[in-house]
Amino acid sequence: MEQQLSADQEREVQSWVSDEISSGTVVRKELIEGFAERVLRRDGSNFTLAADLVDVFLDRHPNLAKRLVVPPPPIPEFQQVKPEKGARLGALARMKEMTKQDRTKALYGDSPPPPRQPAPYPDGEIIYHCNNRYVYTTYGHGMGAKDHPNEALALRFVKANTTIPVPEVVSSDWDRITMEYVDGQTLKQAWPVLTSDERSNIIAELRGYIAQLQTLGDISAGRLDGISIGRLDGQGVVLPSIITRSGGPFGTLTELHEWLVRPPKRRTAQSIHWHQITSQLGADYPVVFTHGDLAARNILVRNGRIVAILDWEYAGWYPEYWDYVFALCGMDNIDWETLGSHVPSLFPKRYDLEYILLQFILSIS
Repeated sequence: MEQQLSADQEREVQSWVSDEISSGTVVRKELIEGFAERVLRRDGSNFTLAADLVDVFLDRHPNLAKRLVVPPPPIPEFQQVKPEKGARLGALARMKEMTKQDRTKALYGDSPPPPRQPAPYPDGEIIYHCNNRYVYTTYGHGMGAKDHPNEALALRFVKANTTIPVPEVVSSDWDRITMEYVDGQTLKQAWPVLTSDERSNIIAELRGYIAQLQTLGDISAGRLDGISIGRLDGQGVVLPSIITRSGGPFGTLTELHEWLVRPPKRRTAQSIHWHQITSQLGADYPVVFTHGDLAARNILVRNGRIVAILDWEYAGWYPEYWDYVFALCGMDNIDWETLGSHVPSLFPKRYDLEYILLQFILSIS
């Protein structure tokens, strides 16, 4: 017998679809059908999913249906229509130009990468679009100052030295990466409808993968042996926050911590805060290899197992507390009782004070 969704189940699907679209995922009908099927299975239903379930759902939520429109592919910067020299920019254009300048300043200081011709966009469906991020991510200055993105180097490094599942890098250029497509859902998408056994298995897998990452480095902070604190390709540290900030690379943890407590919006009246932070963030943490942004949106799962960990653009050498802090930032807001509260158990040591201090820094950065 075919089954439609109950009122409570429909509200859950509606909320999930809305959240996914807002986060940048291009939601298609088959994605909605897959989530609804998991909801019914989780709730113990043995019925077959109604063939018209998604169409009925979208008919009842026309505003949501309008948001399913697939975005057009990006227009390369060199093909965009630019105002004539000397022409005055409109208010919106001025705002965009100022935002671009601010972002460049935050990432590169006074030494931005030189202008370069964008590489050709690859063929394929767009499965993610948020601001100027697509399946193939492009920025005005590419993905860094090097000939190949840090993410491509990190993916190859992790694949060669661990059993952590990551996509195969097919090719890379200064402003993009072409990589293997891995079928699955993000942990953020899948978590609400995973069984308790599947959740336990994923937590155990993550714990093992994080342990592998940390054994890649495990370098005493006083003996970096030529390794700088920053990204794998030698570029500086990136804070994965709403307003991105980059600095370094740094030769010591003391230099890193002095930079952390000098965000752009730091006020002199808060000097006691900064003094306390630098006092609490010591210089004796081990420096280990770090993903840098272990959020639920960057973990792909299928059939109750992790099939890929994505988004290694910030990966590199950081203090041991770094992944603890940003994993907690990236997973405690999904479902605290069943996911967030387990994040500390993924790590051999808790760094709760560092989490509180970094959260304060991020809040005013």
